[in-house]
Amino acid sequence: MKKIQLVICLGIIFLLAVDAIGKTIRVGSSGLLTRITQAISHANPGDTILVDAGVYREGNIYLQKSITLIGNNYPVLDGENKYEILTIHADKVVVQGFKFVNSGVASIKDLAAVKIIDSSGVSILDNKFENNFFGIYLSNSSDCEVHNNELRAVAMEEHQIGNGIHMWKCHDIRIDQNKIKGHRDGIYFEFVTHSLITGNYSEGNKRYGLHFMFSHNNEYRDNTFIDNGAGVA
Repeated sequence: MKKIQLVICLGIIFLLAVDAIGKTIRVGSSGLLTRITQAISHANPGDTILVDAGVYREGNIYLQKSITLIGNNYPVLDGENKYEILTIHADKVVVQGFKFVNSGVASIKDLAAVKIIDSSGVSILDNKFENNFFGIYLSNSSDCEVHNNELRAVAMEEHQIGNGIHMWKCHDIRIDQNKIKGHRDGIYFEFVTHSLITGNYSEGNKRYGLHFMFSHNNEYRDNTFIDNGAGVA
């Protein structure tokens, strides 16, 4: 009886440990799950979704769970020039290793490749962005990290393109080691406080390399601004 009780206790401990760590869900053309939205519906907070290389056209992926999204060999998330690609409304989300292309363009809504809304502790790491209206957009969020992303866009006029990394009403944000080219503003702060901008490379943006509006107690250092309309405003 004692041995049975011991086995049961060990089994419970193991299950609790697995639950605490979270499971990994794989997405790819050769697996059971072929769409990222399918994996998100199966995931629980703390889980990791590993996405294999390929092209994924799933409209606007709306994420409301605290999970980690990892791309294997830069899977492409294609907005087909129609949609916002990934909208995050959850704390402690990690998005790493994807290529975001062809977000929708709109004159009223600020469509983005990745938009973070009312969230904290979100990390956007090591991704590539091409031909998007806004690149990475943070709204009313805090304690987030945007690190080592590459953002490239091509537009003839300012009104045809949004900002590369855009923040509105945020605090305690870290913008580090990103490369931004061809957007309206490379990096844009509006009503942003206590945030750090370091080691970024902002080139060939239509208006400013870095633009502050109504933003206080921020620090920028060791950044490079080349061939923008102006460097820092």
